[in-house]
Amino acid sequence: MATENRGPELAAVIIFLMVFSLVTVGLRCYTMGFVLKRFFAEDWLSVVTLAIYMFYSISALISIRWGLGKHVADVPIDHHPIALFWKYIGQCVYVLVSVLVKFIVGLLLLRICSRQKWQRVTIWTLLGVVTVFNMFYIFIVILQCMPIQFYWYRYSPNPPVTGKCNHSKLATIPTYVSLLLNVLSDWILALLPISVVWNSNMDRNTKISVVAVLAIGSIASLATVARIPYAKQLLSNPDYLYNFTDLAIWSTVEIGLALSASSLATLKPLFRKLNILVSTRNGSRLGVGTSGQGTNSRATKDGESAWHSRKRSMPFMPRKFTEIKDEENEMGIIPRPAEKSALDTSARDSISVPLASHPPTRSQRPDFKDFNFS
Repeated sequence: MATENRGPELAAVIIFLMVFSLVTVGLRCYTMGFVLKRFFAEDWLSVVTLAIYMFYSISALISIRWGLGKHVADVPIDHHPIALFWKYIGQCVYVLVSVLVKFIVGLLLLRICSRQKWQRVTIWTLLGVVTVFNMFYIFIVILQCMPIQFYWYRYSPNPPVTGKCNHSKLATIPTYVSLLLNVLSDWILALLPISVVWNSNMDRNTKISVVAVLAIGSIASLATVARIPYAKQLLSNPDYLYNFTDLAIWSTVEIGLALSASSLATLKPLFRKLNILVSTRNGSRLGVGTSGQGTNSRATKDGESAWHSRKRSMPFMPRKFTEIKDEENEMGIIPRPAEKSALDTSARDSISVPLASHPPTRSQRPDFKDFNFS
């Protein structure tokens, strides 16, 4: 019978999400740094979180290299401690990444909900609860065995250290609480922007699309829910390398999808620049290459270039917005009203003043024959 090995399955998930996260965070950096010409705290935090997530992915791949995903009987005994060591590193880093992703989404929403005090209080309270609990939880993960190195030597025939690990309840109950708290926080962060958008002067379709953009950063809660039934795989069991695979897969999907989705929610200005799902100022959609829209597309592009020229600062340098809705406008969340050109205003003034003071004579009046009137 062929040896069953789920390591390649786990490795494929890790590599795909690692590349996907690199692409989405890279596009976020380009959008914020070069399209909008600003870089805020949540953008820097996404870069830091990406680096930590890359370390998580590499740790998991090393653990797979030394036997994670295989049956214990199929892995040389001297490989077990190495596989368990890198599995332990991945567990600790997972907790850190899951907390940082919440802050990425939360800081973005704090900027959008700048005038709603109750929403700001809710977001800060939620982030505080998540931080405090996960500080406790990460100590549970780090100190699950005493001494710490006993975790990866505990299945060795002749371990170099002796010790003991936490009781099963101390291993599973905080994990279930963490999962439920993650789901709750994801849904709260997804639902908070609805009241902001629904009270704005936008048509129904635009409101729905905006809410979807803001909520996309919380889509990873679906993976968190799927991860709940596999939390028991944290417990010690005879086939500890193979039986951990399902929990490892869903943990990777959870944080990888959360990091990618939080970046996708910021890419609307890039799509506008590339004429992907571009909207006119009145909300109608323009397709790429649509006939009869060349003038409108050019006018929209020129208007947006003029608008951005007044708002831009140096790339990757923070700046303060002069108006409370500037952030929403730049992110494409609230449509900007068409601005009147200074040239049009001056021309109108220069024409209206002489007409008001000096009515035109008959010789100055237009020849109506030129307009084919009889």
